[in-house]
Amino acid sequence: MSVDAGGIAKGYAADRATAVLKSAGIKAALVAVAGDIRAYGLKPGGTPWRVGIRNPRGKGMDDIIATLELRDMAISTSGDYERFFIENGKRYHHLIDPKTGYPAGGVMSVTVVGPLAVYTDSLATALFISGIEKGLKIAGTLGYDTLMIDKAGKIHMTDSLKNKITLQPRIKTNKDK
Repeated sequence: MSVDAGGIAKGYAADRATAVLKSAGIKAALVAVAGDIRAYGLKPGGTPWRVGIRNPRGKGMDDIIATLELRDMAISTSGDYERFFIENGKRYHHLIDPKTGYPAGGVMSVTVVGPLAVYTDSLATALFISGIEKGLKIAGTLGYDTLMIDKAGKIHMTDSLKNKITLQPRIKTNKDK
């Protein structure tokens, strides 16, 4: 068994890369480190960066469940759909509940939006393990936006995110279960 800094390292790397670009005089960029994204400034043409949130039971990387415009913000997602295996019909993933030693249940995906990727990265993992109700409360208390998808595929989000996000039409399939 080993423990790594995966729940925070990618966000930190995105923040550091952003700092390096800014110090080099780059006025705007979208920095992505394995799904943890930090946007600053505006795209050429003066529009915000637009990012997609992946459907955790979708057909692939391009199956987007929602989009969001970012400017001077970070976005990170933790989910049960990239590093997992299924045994006897049960999904086992890498996000471990420290109370049980088993993969956290009840949630498929958590996306967090805030000013620094080091925090959105670590908070996405923590909220995933906390579950929907407690996760939404924690995010709201800390002032972060979050979109959480429960094990049934239902979307939950903080009130502050509702007017900033565009949900995509979705056809529910057997894979959504």
